[in-house]
Amino acid sequence: MSGMFGGGDDIHNEEKRANGVVFQSSVKGTPIPIAFGRARLSGNLIWYNHFKAIPHTTSQTSGGKGGGATITNTTYTYTASFMFGLCEGPIDSIVGIWKGKDYQADPSSLKEVYTPKVAYNEERYISGSHQTRVAHGENFLGHIRADVITTDSEGGTSSETVTPTNVSSDGLYTFNTLSDQYVRITYQYNGINISPAIIDQADGGYTQDRWAEMLAHYEDEGLWYRGIAYAAAWDWNLGASTGMPNLNFEVIGMNPFTVRGIVLGANPADIVMRLLTDAHFGLGFPSTYLGDWAKYRDYCLAAGMFLSPSYTAQEEASSILGKLMRLTNSGLLFSEGVLKIIPFGDTALSKTVAADGYNASYTPNIQPIYELNDDDFIVDGAEDPVIIDRRPVADSYNHVQVEYLDSDNQFNAEIAEAKDPVAIEYYGLRTMDPLQAHEITLAGTAKAIAQNILQRSLYVRNSYTFKLGWKYCLLEPGDFVTITDPASGLNHTPVRIVSIEEDDTGLLTIEAEDAPPGVSHSETYPHQEARGFTLDYNTPSGAANPPVIFEAPWPFTANGHEIRIAASVGVNSGGCHVWFSNDGDSFVRVGVITAPACHGFLTEQMAKFADGSTTGTCSVDLSESGGILTSGGAEDANNKTTLAWVDGEFISFTTAELQANPFQYKLKGLMRRGLYATKATTHAERSPFTLCDDRLFRYAYDPDLAGKTIYVKLQAFNQFGAGTQDLANAVAYPCTLVGYLPTPTNLYRSVAPEGSIVFGCGSFGTMSFQATSRFGGGS
Repeated sequence: MSGMFGGGDDIHNEEKRANGVVFQSSVKGTPIPIAFGRARLSGNLIWYNHFKAIPHTTSQTSGGKGGGATITNTTYTYTASFMFGLCEGPIDSIVGIWKGKDYQADPSSLKEVYTPKVAYNEERYISGSHQTRVAHGENFLGHIRADVITTDSEGGTSSETVTPTNVSSDGLYTFNTLSDQYVRITYQYNGINISPAIIDQADGGYTQDRWAEMLAHYEDEGLWYRGIAYAAAWDWNLGASTGMPNLNFEVIGMNPFTVRGIVLGANPADIVMRLLTDAHFGLGFPSTYLGDWAKYRDYCLAAGMFLSPSYTAQEEASSILGKLMRLTNSGLLFSEGVLKIIPFGDTALSKTVAADGYNASYTPNIQPIYELNDDDFIVDGAEDPVIIDRRPVADSYNHVQVEYLDSDNQFNAEIAEAKDPVAIEYYGLRTMDPLQAHEITLAGTAKAIAQNILQRSLYVRNSYTFKLGWKYCLLEPGDFVTITDPASGLNHTPVRIVSIEEDDTGLLTIEAEDAPPGVSHSETYPHQEARGFTLDYNTPSGAANPPVIFEAPWPFTANGHEIRIAASVGVNSGGCHVWFSNDGDSFVRVGVITAPACHGFLTEQMAKFADGSTTGTCSVDLSESGGILTSGGAEDANNKTTLAWVDGEFISFTTAELQANPFQYKLKGLMRRGLYATKATTHAERSPFTLCDDRLFRYAYDPDLAGKTIYVKLQAFNQFGAGTQDLANAVAYPCTLVGYLPTPTNLYRSVAPEGSIVFGCGSFGTMSFQATSRFGGGS
């Protein structure tokens, strides 16, 4: 492009282009999780493709006639499409997503796509074919203007607007009247999707169809993934990084139980039923061998025992079922040819939520079936009728801890504990090893289960073994009886049968445990959670403070067309994204500000006084930005080290005197006024002020925009980079561009013998004109 810019050397800077994505997790052969109730799942990458590297090129022309150069910088952002397998289906829905620590709870927001309409200037060379396709043709929206760039014999450039013969919908320009010329094309295109989460979801039904996007673009790779719930994203914006974001999903899984619009979990009766009998992932247990579980179901409902287990690894079914029984204070047994579940709760319960039709009651059967004594026990020789085994005090814990995943705290692990103060005072603190129960996601449920375990540990210490004849064959585990044995000190002692073994002769060996009234029940009551301090990474950021926007003087710029922005944000904010627009409607992101500038306003009128005055002052308030000023010497003021901008005028100072109020200063000492050819004048109270240092945001604009008004939006985000303000709510600040030109040096004037006046500027060039008379006399 040396011909275009008069022979200057063009410089092209391009960052290294990536060719793929770093995955979060993609494991072959991993078990498909099974999720009930409400769970947080990370997912496993099951498909990835459609990786795109999108170039972003900016150019800047420096120099001038006879020696200009163009500096072109190209950076890349990336998009990719993927599918994450979550769990066995069908599930209810995906209701939230974590991207790192940023959480979005509204499923409708996961579908919102913000595609900004971007104006782009692009210089293209029109060859003999008269055609060129713009860089963003795939997302092309519409033509704005085209300018032919011409270069004269001395390297100077000029432009003239032309109308293309044709512009196609994919950004192909045709100029039948142009050939072998450069054209600057300005057009609009859809920008990269900047929404943090754009998710399609499939519930994992066994008749689900293929993902529409995959079917449209990669039909040969399109699988149905029936029976697998998944989350998918098309053209996910990775930004400048090629790392796949760390994504987690809040899933409403199988058999959700909802009260007042809140999913509490799943009824354990439904969980056990699905694990045993589901045709796709269950144990294949015949449903005809299931007993009547109505009492167990009502017990769980009335006691508020809702669980949300996510089985993500292989585990024996007996272990899973045994843990479910322990957590729900129940027992599983095969009796009378069917599988039964016996609740151990010994207190009547009821709970009603009329709005949801939730009405459950539980009545325990604690009436002893038999009152057994020495006449009923069968003994062999001198053995005792009843053998008692008592757990030692050391194994009777008075402090129980249950680790659960708190759904009200983003499923972070929390501890629910139960203590018996009397037992602690009498025996000392005896703490049971923490029980990991990630099946629990509700604090109240975790507390109740911890209390149940504590009470059984302290008050169900004795086990009893005795033998009965065949006439007691109708007894089964869970039944209550009383036992009387004077030799053992037992007198109508209530016990619950735990197990029954029958030998070849029909003799029944029975094991029972203590059953004192009220021990197998714990009340659910409100209590304060000991969660400690937790950060809310999604705290709304609020808005940025009104910025100070001004054009930079020529010495600060590469081409005389740059603006500076002094910006800061409020409480809980960590910075802001900077957006520009030529029309106040379509905005493009041009950068980010993370360090607040030192800016504010005048607290009183700044009088007009001479440059170099030592008596003039300037009073400022920097509270909104938290700015701090430091003093300097005369050399700093003269060298513009303390340079500041006050409502269109550049000044510098030596002394910044802190006032009684924080962040208020009086500038005095040697005061330089009207720097960089700005006008030294009076400035009213509350006029904008900013210190000119490296914290100012700088932006070079197209010289063609000089004389026009542009608009700036500052989109704030919080200190964690999340909680980003809605761009539609950010204020659009107008700025009318002027375009500063350098002050010429070595300017001279001469009068030619023939009367022409000649002006010149070094060796750059000359201009002459013929003098004429005015008002009828003198030249």
